[in-house]
Amino acid sequence: MFKTLPLIFGFATSLMAGFEDYTAEAGLPELDASRVISVDLNGDRRADLVVRPNTYGSNYARVFIFTPIGGGEGRFKEVENPGLPELNTRDVLTFADMDNDGRSDAIIARYLDYLQNDFEPPANPPRRTSILLGQGDGTFGEPHEISTAPAATTASIAVGDVNADGLLDLWLGNWYERYFSGYEAFANDLLLQYPSTDGKFGFARWPIPGESAPINGDTDSGGRPTYGTAIAWLDEGKLPYLIELNYGRRWNRLYRLTLPQPHPGKIIKRDADDPPPITRPGGHAFYRADEIVRSLRGEDIAPAAGFDGDRIRHGIHPRWLEERAKDDPRFKRDDEPPFRANGNEFDVAVGDIDNDGDFDLFISTIIHNWAGPSSDRSRFLVNRLKETGRVTFDSPKELNVDRIPTIVTPENRNFNQGDIFAELADLNNDGRLDLIICSSDYSDPPPHDERLRIFLQQPDGTFADKTADLGIDHLGAGQPTLFDVDRDGDLDLVVGQSFNRLNKERRREAGLANGSISADSADDEQPRPRLRLYRNTLADESAGMVLRLIGNPSQGVARDAYGTIVKAAVDLDGDPDTPDVWLHRQLIGPGGHAGKRSDGVVHFGLGKAKEAKILEITWPNAERTKAVIKNVKAGNHMIIMGN
Repeated sequence: MFKTLPLIFGFATSLMAGFEDYTAEAGLPELDASRVISVDLNGDRRADLVVRPNTYGSNYARVFIFTPIGGGEGRFKEVENPGLPELNTRDVLTFADMDNDGRSDAIIARYLDYLQNDFEPPANPPRRTSILLGQGDGTFGEPHEISTAPAATTASIAVGDVNADGLLDLWLGNWYERYFSGYEAFANDLLLQYPSTDGKFGFARWPIPGESAPINGDTDSGGRPTYGTAIAWLDEGKLPYLIELNYGRRWNRLYRLTLPQPHPGKIIKRDADDPPPITRPGGHAFYRADEIVRSLRGEDIAPAAGFDGDRIRHGIHPRWLEERAKDDPRFKRDDEPPFRANGNEFDVAVGDIDNDGDFDLFISTIIHNWAGPSSDRSRFLVNRLKETGRVTFDSPKELNVDRIPTIVTPENRNFNQGDIFAELADLNNDGRLDLIICSSDYSDPPPHDERLRIFLQQPDGTFADKTADLGIDHLGAGQPTLFDVDRDGDLDLVVGQSFNRLNKERRREAGLANGSISADSADDEQPRPRLRLYRNTLADESAGMVLRLIGNPSQGVARDAYGTIVKAAVDLDGDPDTPDVWLHRQLIGPGGHAGKRSDGVVHFGLGKAKEAKILEITWPNAERTKAVIKNVKAGNHMIIMGN
C-alpha cells in the first residue's frame, strides 16, 4: 500500500542557503540538554522529540509532541507526565515499536556499575533493562523488566530484527567491569525476542562467541568496553551484521550472522498420517527461548574485514611526551601493548556514500595526540563488497576529514579530537550523502575546537567542511537527530549541547553563539548549553523524498521495518539523455552511541528531478520480499508492506 502524506506544516522559502535556528519558532524552550532523539510517539507520522537534560545525577527525560496549531503550522508541546522513570546520567534511553502494535515503546538500559564498592542500585524501578509500552499519546506504561538482560555497565542500545522473524531484538553494548581497575569488561548482550505465551515480552540471551574466554593481550579475548552498537545489512546475505565499537583503544568487532542450513544427508521417509516435521526456528512454545538461541550462528570477521582498527598497532607514545613528563609527571605513560593501540570509538553512521550498492560506514572517534599515531582517527570505512565479493573495508586518504595540524609544535602538540557522534544524510538533496560530526568534551582552540561540523560531499566524492558557510556556530555538539519538521522533502537537524570539560574561554565563545550570554554580560554570568533545532534551507532549490515504511509482522517484517533497503532510480541532473542514477538507502534502527536514533524514515535527495522513476524495496524478512513502485513524486509518502 502506498500513501502520500499531506502537507500540514509550512514555511516561507529562505533566501540564504544553509541552516537557520528555528528552536523558538518551533515551540521548544531553552533546553540545557545534550541527548535528544526524534520518534513518532502519537502515530500521526510526524516526529516528536525526547530530550535528556544535562545533569551529573538523576534526571527525567522530557517529551515534546508535535502539534498542529492551524494556518499550516505546528509547534512542539511538552507532555506534563510522560510516565518515564527517573534516570541516571549514564542510563540509556531509546524508542522502538517492540510489540508491533503501531505505538513506539521506551527501552531503558540501566548503567549498573555494581562491582564498584560505592555502587548504589537505582532508587526506583526499573532496576534493570526494561521496556515501557507506549500509550500512543507521548505517555508510557509500567516497565516490563527483561530478566534475561544481565546487570552490566550498559552504554548503548541497538534495535533491529537480527534473525528476520518479524520481532525486534536488542543489541546492548556494555562497558568496563571496574573502570580504572583493570581492562576487564562485561560481555555484550544480544537479546532475541520470541513470541511469549504469557502476554509478556519473551527474550532469550544469545551467547556472544568467545565471551567467557579470559582476557588475553594477544587476542583481546573476552568482553571489551563498548560505547557503540549497531545492526545493519552490509551484504546481500540473509541476516544483518552486529557492529561493536570499543573504547580504551581496544579493537572493534563485527559479527556476521547466519541461520542453520538444511541438513544435506539422508531424507527420512514418513507415513502419510505422520505429523509434518518441525522447522527451525519453531518447536514447542515452552522451549522457544532455547530453540531461538540455537538457531543463530555468528563469527567475528572484524580482523579479516579491516574493521577492528587501523594498521598502526605498536602503541609507542611520541617522543615529546617523554620530554614533557620530565617537568610534569602527569604525562609519564608507558607504551601500550597492541590490544591497547587503536581506537576510542563511540558512534557509527551507515550509508552508501559512493552509490555502488553496498553500505559504507563512518566511525567517530576521540583521539589524543599524546597517544601517538596508534590512536585511530575518525574515518570512513568504504565497503569493497562490489569489488571483492566479500565485506572488507578500507579508508581512502582522499576521504580524510581530520582537523590535524600540518606541523606539530610545542603549542599545539597536545591536541584532541573529540568526535562522539556522527550521521550520514543527503542534506542538500543532490543525491550524495553528506557527513555530520558532533564533537565535544575538549577545550582545544580552532581548528580543533569541538563543535558541530557538516561536510558536504563534492562531485568528486570527497567531503568538504562547509560548516561556517552554512551559518552554523555550535560548540560542544551533543547527540544529533534528523527528521523533516516542515515536510519540504529535506532533513532538518536537532542537536544537543554540552560544555563538559570546556574551559572558560570556550564556554564564553559557545554562550555568545547560542545566546545564553551577550557581549554585555557580566564576567561572572555563566553561559549555558542550549539544544538547537536547525531548519534546513540548504536544499530549497532541490526536491527530496521522505518515505515512512510500515512492515507486516505476518510476513516476517516488524512494523518499524528496520533493515529495509530501498533503491531509487533518479534523473539527478535533469538530462533525459544521461543515464538515471540508482541511489541506495537503508532504514537503520536505533544504534550507535547512547541509543542514538533519528525519525524512522528513508530519505532521497532527487537533485534536479521531481520524482523517482522506480523505487525498489527489499523488505528484511527471510525471503527478502521485494516490491516495486514507479513514478513516485517528491514529498512525504507512507509505504505499507502488503497483506
